Amino acid sequence: MKDIVKIFKALSDESRIKILNIISNNNVCSKRIAREVEISEAAVSQHIKILKEAHLISGYKRGYHMIFQINPHALEILKNYLHSLSTQKEIVSFKCTKECKNKGCYCKKGFKEDSKMKICFPVSNNLGLESVPYGHFGTAPMFVVCDLASNEVRVINNGDLNHVHGNCSPIKAIKGEDIDIVVVNGIGQGAINGLNNNGIKVFKAVEGTIGENLKAYSEGRLVEFSRKNACNHEGCSH
Repeated sequence: MKDIVKIFKALSDESRIKILNIISNNNVCSKRIAREVEISEAAVSQHIKILKEAHLISGYKRGYHMIFQINPHALEILKNYLHSLSTQKEIVSFKCTKECKNKGCYCKKGFKEDSKMKICFPVSNNLGLESVPYGHFGTAPMFVVCDLASNEVRVINNGDLNHVHGNCSPIKAIKGEDIDIVVVNGIGQGAINGLNNNGIKVFKAVEGTIGENLKAYSEGRLVEFSRKNACNHEGCSH
């Protein structure tokens, strides 16, 4: 592992990447490297030292000059390590448990992020999946929360319904509920920021019921809210 760490540290500098590219094309001396990279020979010496410590290059004398060449063995070590990372998915799932709450967790055939989502819909009344997303987040009387992992659908009342206009506390509104996504027709930028800062994404609802919006989300048809399409409350019907 120490060798890999040294290699990655050596590759973390753009000039050293350029030097490796030059050496890979032709075995060259430090003077030519300095000329092609457009840095001083002293700077080249420092970079060469780091590359040699990582065993990425080696040198040999030719007359009065030290000629540098790529060390293929070090590149093979790097290649094998990166390959092991790319195939890690085959064994990671065995370390996971059913109770794992990491949404990015890899399980068997792929990421299960969507199946673990809790999606929140502001509504005016509770009709379950037949409810229609409300026009504005802050003034919604209640929220329908759909747990995609358990297929549970439940309702929570707006915990910040009587807030001063323009001062909605989104986390207070959802009563600190552990949710991942809010789907709504309209929402102010402040509420979007408050939700985003707590790791909650906000999407604009499509016309139809919650059930239809869940289908739209699964098909990637919902658009995430941004500053451009947030409600600014000035003349807004919400």
